[in-house]
Amino acid sequence: MARRNCPSCKQNVEEKLVKEGNVVTKSCPNCGYVFISYEKGKGYLIISGKRTQS
Repeated sequence: MARRNCPSCKQNVEEKLVKEGNVVTKSCPNCGYVFISYEKGKGYLIISGKRTQS
């Protein structure tokens, strides 16, 4: 896993990787900020930079 600086909570965190079917989401484990979310095989972003409920 990669470590990133979260723009929301301002901490250096380990990305939380969640796979649901073909959708892959990388988010902050502290505040839920979504770094990137995409669908495998489609080649485009679905969600980027929005918070999700955990």
